[in-house]
Amino acid sequence: MAITYSYNSSNFPSGFAGGTLEDLLLTFQESGVDGEHPGNTGGFYTNGVPSGLSGDTYAYANTASNFAFSAVGNLAYNFSSHSLYGTLQQVTLGGGLNANGTVSSPLITFDFGNTPLTASAAEGRDNAVHDVIWGLMNGSVEGATDSAGTPNDGGLLAVLEAAGLTDDIITTTGSASFSESELLLAA
Repeated sequence: MAITYSYNSSNFPSGFAGGTLEDLLLTFQESGVDGEHPGNTGGFYTNGVPSGLSGDTYAYANTASNFAFSAVGNLAYNFSSHSLYGTLQQVTLGGGLNANGTVSSPLITFDFGNTPLTASAAEGRDNAVHDVIWGLMNGSVEGATDSAGTPNDGGLLAVLEAAGLTDDIITTTGSASFSESELLLAA
């Protein structure tokens, strides 16, 4: 899986002094809001307009902690099974949401390129799309357990680890953007 990412060091959490991509995400997680769902569930957007139980974006924010994320793709929620599914193309973490569901102060954006995460409604809750979004809804880059006993497969961090990115060194100044070819050369 070829995942590219870009980040803006001016939006790093105050506790991050440099280190690996995993260190950055865990520091972001610690400064976020743990266990917030079902208090704030976020919402779906289609072309920047709030929509029902599906859309091209799912976005969530907690203004008290300045924690936000948006997940872009072709996403849906099955109310009867309480599962998220579809295609997950991009995830942005940061603080605050704009009215169209985009993160207003982005920290980092992950783009899954030609190999997005996919899941069908038939898979129920035990799928990578659900695992990543459910974890982020609960303030965790490491996934989150639920009351139905759905396996936690490690959330966003597990997907990035499988792609070999968690040990990437992150600098604390400037911004960075990596192309797929740069990442493949580094591997």
